Amino acid sequence: MNIVIYVSLFVCLFSLFLSSIAIARVAKFVRSVHGLDWEAIATLLGDVATVKRSITRLNGRLNGMDNAQPTDFDWKQQAAKVLAEPKQPQQRGG
Repeated sequence: MNIVIYVSLFVCLFSLFLSSIAIARVAKFVRSVHGLDWEAIATLLGDVATVKRSITRLNGRLNGMDNAQPTDFDWKQQAAKVLAEPKQPQQRGG
């Protein structure tokens, strides 16, 4: 029975020690960010997000250009074919 008391006392003291370390770390963090201009930081974060989005979009475009497979597409031939076809008159009626 004495062992249970000593173990629980040790666990209690150990948890008290760990919580004091956590409190000290939080206090240190609060002191380090005390003088920051949070509006400027929010603006910078928004700008960084915009730049990341534009970089991602540009990378997608560049990858599409690199991976584009050349085709034997002749636009002159297609234009001549479309222009040579007779147009069907549109039927209107009721």
